[in-house]
Amino acid sequence: MSPTIIKVILLTVVVQIGCVSNRVSCSLDALYEQASALEVGIMMALFAFVPALFAIRSGQWIDSVGPKKPVLIGIAIMSVAAFLPLAFDVKTFGLWPLFAACMINGLGFMLVQMTNQQLVGHLSKTESRTNNFAFLAMGYSAANLSAPIASGYLIDHLGFQSAYTLALSAVVLGLLAFILFIRSKLPSSWNRPKVVKRKGNFELMGIPHVRNVLIASSFMSMAWDLQSFMIPVYGTEIGLSASEIGWILGVFAAATFFVRLFMPIIARHLTEWQTITCAFALGAASYALFPIFNNFYMLSAVAFLLGMALGSSQPNVMSLIHTESPPGRTGEALGLRTMLINLCHTTLPIIFGGAGNLIGAGAVFYVVAGLMGGVSVFTSRCQKQSVSRTSRRVVEELEQERSQKKINQ
Repeated sequence: MSPTIIKVILLTVVVQIGCVSNRVSCSLDALYEQASALEVGIMMALFAFVPALFAIRSGQWIDSVGPKKPVLIGIAIMSVAAFLPLAFDVKTFGLWPLFAACMINGLGFMLVQMTNQQLVGHLSKTESRTNNFAFLAMGYSAANLSAPIASGYLIDHLGFQSAYTLALSAVVLGLLAFILFIRSKLPSSWNRPKVVKRKGNFELMGIPHVRNVLIASSFMSMAWDLQSFMIPVYGTEIGLSASEIGWILGVFAAATFFVRLFMPIIARHLTEWQTITCAFALGAASYALFPIFNNFYMLSAVAFLLGMALGSSQPNVMSLIHTESPPGRTGEALGLRTMLINLCHTTLPIIFGGAGNLIGAGAVFYVVAGLMGGVSVFTSRCQKQSVSRTSRRVVEELEQERSQKKINQ
């Protein structure tokens, strides 16, 4: 792994600590102020709403301008988002600073995440791309592990302002590190052919093997994001403290980190689609187990199982996006993926938040379990299509080689 990839991963860890700390603190702050599950659902939806609007155009822009400007602008936007709850206390100004912070935080993080994902794929060799994405995903896991736990303890012992200070400090540290140590090491452009004509923003959805990856990615990310929303709601509903909720979220993140350590071994025995199908099936079982327990330790065990499932999927999804996307359009594919993901994140928290008010948070877990079980059937068919497509490619290449030999003779 090149030193530049290592720096990009470390930057991702620091910036995501700020992002996750801000988002978790906003949701808990709202719940402590007696906000309903629906209001918190709207808050989490705003985190995805603006990225959903601008994701495709942002991906095309990242393809055209290279990595430097999007990362710088994205971190700067996140700094503003982290500053808002500090400057405008919720007890004085109500919930609107939290709504605004989530919306702005989502936009800034989208730019940083999409660019860094494309950077890792661009700087990696084909044979090491999945492993490098596993290391990037471990960076996400490290941030998702440390940020909720740290935020929970800060909230319990020092108050919400200390947690917001942690978020702002992490983002500012990432901004300074990028300017001083990373920006000069990045390529100015992607060195890929420019796409002159596009039939529309959704043209890539017309390519079957790209469409399959995007659909699977959307549902997996939906399941990932809903745990960060529903676990605080369910934990508050059954009387867990902020630090206990933070630990459950941290255990989930630890499991994602743990499974990614073994991703090189898994990749030698399972294809990308096989791993993704197993992840959906295990995730469905995990979500079905959540409402059965209200004990902190049992919920932590289920969260670990869910983390193992969801954590194994992301490196394989990212590898498929880079290998299946047309040349010069990786950023656009990432943007389309981000838009689809955030459309789910925008609508589903509101829907499930409202459902949580009506039927309870526990029942929502069963709904998510059913969705994931259904998607596992879909991804198993994608695996069959992928195998057959690969076989056809091999046959075509052999036929071309034979034809070329005949011509040469």
